[in-house]
Amino acid sequence: MKTSQITFQEYIPKTKERTYYELPFSVPENVCRIDIEYAYPRHRETSGADGVTLRQEVNIVDLALRDAHGGYVGASGSDRTHIYVSAFESAQGYARTDTDPGEWAIIVGAYKIEDPGVTVAYTVTFTYRERVLLKGDTHMHTLGSDGCMSVRDTALTAKSLGLDYIFITDHNNYAHNLSAPDVPGITVLPGTEWTHYDGHAGLLGVARPFGSAFCVNSKEEAWAKLAEARENGAVIVLNHPFCPFCGWHFGMDEGGYDVIELVNGGAVADASEKCLAWWHDRLCEGKKIPVIGGSDFHRPRPYGQIGLPTTALYAMSRAPRDILAAVRGGNGYLTLDRDAPTLWAEADGAILGETAPAGAETVIRFEGLRGGDVIRILTDRDTEEIVCVPDVYRIELTRAFPAARFVRFELVRQGKTFLISNPIYFA
Repeated sequence: MKTSQITFQEYIPKTKERTYYELPFSVPENVCRIDIEYAYPRHRETSGADGVTLRQEVNIVDLALRDAHGGYVGASGSDRTHIYVSAFESAQGYARTDTDPGEWAIIVGAYKIEDPGVTVAYTVTFTYRERVLLKGDTHMHTLGSDGCMSVRDTALTAKSLGLDYIFITDHNNYAHNLSAPDVPGITVLPGTEWTHYDGHAGLLGVARPFGSAFCVNSKEEAWAKLAEARENGAVIVLNHPFCPFCGWHFGMDEGGYDVIELVNGGAVADASEKCLAWWHDRLCEGKKIPVIGGSDFHRPRPYGQIGLPTTALYAMSRAPRDILAAVRGGNGYLTLDRDAPTLWAEADGAILGETAPAGAETVIRFEGLRGGDVIRILTDRDTEEIVCVPDVYRIELTRAFPAARFVRFELVRQGKTFLISNPIYFA
């Protein structure tokens, strides 16, 4: 990933000993992580009698940090000379925080300073946001409702399986969101599955999606509850809407939601096929509805395992707001397996979920293919099928769809629809 650095030195005179003060520095736009390192002569060694080396601590400089909004981020004293902060993971002692542009400040603690003073060298490294493919699970339950694992154990298991992010969506509960663990290497996002006898909806991305109780007793109250969560910043997902046991019975053409859960790991296959047909018809009508897949994980069992299905997103970083934006924007695809082929598609700079000019040339790239896989290229006007030859691994195609509203992609493996993408739309 792209990085840049600034370096500077700060001379701390003896007169500033036992005081705190700020060293401002500017954070540029589009940064997803900030690393800070510093160095100074902390010890002095002298030779004593009989070849003995004496080591004396002559300087102690503490480190803390504030953000561009004046907020306190954290402190590490003098124990560490390298710390980092981001919205998805930070060094111990520092809060996870959005790395917004503006004037930040290193807080210098001049605990012990030798006479006449000491020079401290600082290096600040900025890592920039750029599109990266992240694999995750958008629908998971823990001990916060009817799952069998804690949030932390769920996150550690998901990380061990190669996932980059997860949403914890316990039924009608958000207590788990208020104490989400910091697990390095995986982003744990807040969520709730609003659960009613006539339908389930994922409320993704906010810790407290609603203030009063979840209970409603009419269609109007149901949509009002989802509207409240939406106003609070949640992405609204209609979960397993065609499930014969717990499908969505409040209507799907009213709007009021953002995303459809097209494939659910715990639902019967027929429910996903009906949802796929319904969704494709809506796309042909000119609607833009992003889709995701979620395992609906509760406990180890033959179905609904972690990451089965997986939602693969092209997000700008592992920061929660970037992952959430990719879900809301439909910037990705879903697969039945964690280790499925990957897909990249772009038309005049627009990727999956975005809108390109009419007739723009579209570049399509699949990797991780097998002989016999079938690639489907679908628009509102036509479907093209390509059967992969033996020993194939990668295919790159170029197509133009001058009269189409959209183009989307599927991969069929051993008779199963193994990958389904969000569309690229055409203006």
